[in-house]
Order: sequence, then C-alpha cells, then structure tokens
Amino acid sequence: MRGMILSAMALGVTTGSAGAEGCFGAGTPLFHCTLEQGAKAVDACLQGDVATYRFGPATGTADLLLAQPVAQVDMWPWSGVGRWLSEAAVFANAGYAYRVSYAVDRLSESREVTGAVHVLRGDAQLAELPCDPGSVTVADLYPLFEAKEAAGQCWSGEAQDWTGC
Repeated sequence: MRGMILSAMALGVTTGSAGAEGCFGAGTPLFHCTLEQGAKAVDACLQGDVATYRFGPATGTADLLLAQPVAQVDMWPWSGVGRWLSEAAVFANAGYAYRVSYAVDRLSESREVTGAVHVLRGDAQLAELPCDPGSVTVADLYPLFEAKEAAGQCWSGEAQDWTGC
C-alpha cells in the first residue's frame, strides 16, 4: 500500500511557494490556504513527531492553535486510485474536530488544488470553510503519513483506519 500512496507534491500539484507558511521554526508545511477572501488562514505543519494546526487571521495571533503527537492526529491518505487525489488530516480538541482536506483532479490540465476546513462535533458537521480559490499553496500530507508510521501506526486501506503495526 505504501508504494501506491503518492503525495500531491510528487504529482506537481503544489502551487505557489512551499515556504514555511504558518509553521514555526523548522517545521514542515503540510497544508496552507486562506479563507474568507484572505482574512483568515489555516496551516497544518509537522515538527518531528508533533503536528500543529493553526487557524485565524492571516497575520497576527491565531484564533486556534493545536499541537498534537502525530499518533493522535487522524489522517486519510490518498487511496492511489481514481481521478481525484485527495487527503485529509483531523485535529481533535475538546469534543470538536478540525479536518483540513485538499483535492485535485488529476485529469485536469490546470491541476488546481482545492481545499477546505470542516468543523465537526461528533458526527455532525458544524461548518465547512472552503479555501479561497487558488490559495492552496501547500498540499502534501505524506510527511504526516511517514511520521505516523514512524510512531508505530500502519494504515489499513481495507479498514480505512490506522492500526498498530
């Protein structure tokens, strides 16, 4: 299964600068986009075995900043098949879940990456915040996949879940 999972970066769908947008220090950017016509931004980053989620004003102090061990961050990697390449990561906090996701139509000439933040409480979706068109500048959750494996988790494509190895 591991060989079939490809990152969006490997397929050349990362747009714009892949700098450390929203990441602290030497963090690896996993996802970045702006929302609400640039007023807000969302970032997911990886620093060793800790994943961070930042949501809030594009500049200034975050409205929400979460740092969690990678083993506690849920992630759905691309299955390796189909027209749409998509991945998602979920950060949980106090009964809420914040899912960042991106998708790209692999057959489209433009290969425009779309993204969104979904706010969930249990199984109920409270909000869907789409990324501003063209603002997804980092879309590569594969480093999180590798960090979860290094933490002793294995992805089961059949079960669509992470298990102990």
